[in-house]
Amino acid sequence: MPIIALICYNLLLLLLSPLLVVYMLWRLLIAGKSRRGLAERLGFLPAHKLAGEGPCIWLHAVSVGETLAAKPVWEALLAALPGWRLLHSTTTDTGQAQAEKHAGEHGQIIYLPFDFLPCVWLALARARPRLVVLMETELWPNFLAVAHLLGCKVVLANGIVSDRSLRGAARMAPVYRWMLGNIDRFCMQSAQDAERIIRLGADPARVCVVGNSKFDQVVRQVPLGEQMMLRHALGLNRDEPLLLAGSTHPGEEEIVLRAFRLLTTLHPRARLLIAPRHIQRAQAIAELAVAHGFTVACRTKVEQQPSAPDAVLILDTIGELARAYALCTAAFVGGSLAPIGGHNVLEPLGLGKPAIFGPHMEKNRDIAAAVLEAGVGFQITDAESLAACWQRFLDTPELGKEIIDKAANIFHQHQGAAKRGVEEIVKVLDMAADAPRIVR
Repeated sequence: MPIIALICYNLLLLLLSPLLVVYMLWRLLIAGKSRRGLAERLGFLPAHKLAGEGPCIWLHAVSVGETLAAKPVWEALLAALPGWRLLHSTTTDTGQAQAEKHAGEHGQIIYLPFDFLPCVWLALARARPRLVVLMETELWPNFLAVAHLLGCKVVLANGIVSDRSLRGAARMAPVYRWMLGNIDRFCMQSAQDAERIIRLGADPARVCVVGNSKFDQVVRQVPLGEQMMLRHALGLNRDEPLLLAGSTHPGEEEIVLRAFRLLTTLHPRARLLIAPRHIQRAQAIAELAVAHGFTVACRTKVEQQPSAPDAVLILDTIGELARAYALCTAAFVGGSLAPIGGHNVLEPLGLGKPAIFGPHMEKNRDIAAAVLEAGVGFQITDAESLAACWQRFLDTPELGKEIIDKAANIFHQHQGAAKRGVEEIVKVLDMAADAPRIVR
C-alpha cells in the first residue's frame, strides 16, 4: 500500500510537471528564489558535507523561526547521541544563514532537496541518515516516503498543526494519512496539536505532547558595549527612545508607519527601526516611508551617509535583529497583522522587551496565549492601537522594567520541551549492535 501511494503521488506530480516546471523557472529566473544551493536542492549533496564517522542525524527546519527552535533540540540530541553527526537542512536563505551561525561548528549545513522523487532519493541515498528530525510542520511526502523506505527513523519535533494546515489537510486526507504513516514519533507542542495530528491520520500510539522548544532558546544578553556600538552604527543618540518593528511583511509597514506618525505628535524624539522579514524589500519600504513623509536611512548606508535626526531606520542586514531588540523600548513582531501566522515573540521577550503583535498568530497560538496571560505580550489590531501601545511604554518606563521579571518567569515555567522531545526521539531509535551508545 505505501508503495502504491508513492507511485500514485508521483504520477500526479508527473501529470502536473509542465506547471511545476514553469513555477520553478519563475522562482529561479524572475523571483530570484531557490538559486542559492541549487545543486543541493536537486539532490547533489557535496561529498565534504557527508564525510565523517558515526551515524547521521538529518534535522530540517524551514526558515529562521524553526531554525531557532531547532537549536535546543539538536544540542540535546548531540549530547544524548555522542559520536553522531549533524546534517542541518533549511529551505530559505535566511534560515541557512541562521543555521550557519548556530550549527555551523557542530555539523554541516545544506539546503533541503526539492520534493521530487529523484532529488530526495539522491540526497537521502548519499547522506544515509539513521535519524530524520523535522521541525514543526515540515511534511514533504516524497522526502518522508524515501526516508522510511531507506530505514530511517523519522520524528516530527516541536509539532504544530495550524488552523490553515488543518483546513488544507481536509482536502487531501488520503495523502496525509499515507504521509503521516511514514513518521515514527510525533512530539507535539500542545494537546490541541496532538488531537489535530491524530485527526489527520497519525497513529495515536505514536503521538505525545512535549511543549514548545522555542522556550528553550538561550537568549544571549547583549552587553552594553555592543548596544552602544549598534546605536552609533544606526545613528541613534542615547536619549532617543527606539521603537522596533521586526520581521515585517507587505501590508504591515504601512500600518507601522501610520502608527509612528500618530506617536510622533506626542514623542517627537522617538525613532523607528523597521526590520523586514526579507531584506530585499528594504528599497520598497524606504519608498513607502518617503511617501508617508519621512526621511529614511538604511543600516548599510548610515555609516557612509549619516541619517537625519528624524529618519526612519531600515535594518537591511541579516543577523542583527536580535541585537537591535536590545535597544528598543517596545517591539512589534510582524507576520501578525498580515495573515502569515506570526513570528517569534520570544526573541524580544528574552531580552526583557514587551512584545506587541497582531491578531494573526495561528502558527504561534500557544505562545501568544501564554505571553498575553503573563502580561508580557500585547495584541493590537491597527495603527491606532499600535500607537497607543507604544505610547503606553514611552509614557510609563516602569512598565518596561516589570516586563523583565515577568518575561524571565514565563521562560522558566515553559522550558524543558527540547529535553522531553529528545527523550522521546531516543525511544524510537533501533539501537543496532554497532550503533554508538546513547547517553541518558
